[in-house]
Amino acid sequence: MDAFAGAVFALMLFLFGIVTGVGVGERLAPRCVTRRDYWVHNAVVLLAGAVSVVVVNLTPFPALIALAIGLVAGIVAGLKLNFGESVGPWHKVDTYFRVNKDQVERAEDPEGAEAARRARRNAATKTKGKRH
Repeated sequence: MDAFAGAVFALMLFLFGIVTGVGVGERLAPRCVTRRDYWVHNAVVLLAGAVSVVVVNLTPFPALIALAIGLVAGIVAGLKLNFGESVGPWHKVDTYFRVNKDQVERAEDPEGAEAARRARRNAATKTKGKRH
């Protein structure tokens, strides 16, 4: 019974990590203007996730590994969904499953997609400084 309760607790932490991670990914995505920025953010998230799993493994709370893995998965998903363009393996997945058609179309014109992201980022930074 203890093993079942531990598995349920780990699953809850994993799901919480995914939901929280998607929110973090949504906030990180506007910082990604170029495809290179997008991949650098993904690499940093994966490396930080690996380090956090190692650190958590040194603690007496192994169920927290599920939280770390969930956070990484959520951040990667949030970055993908909010980047605004299907890149890398996501382009093949989106094309195969016929989803995110607007992102697939933007991937056909990477310079235009980058210009749109740059304009969105610049507009967001201009409105941040104004008080309403």
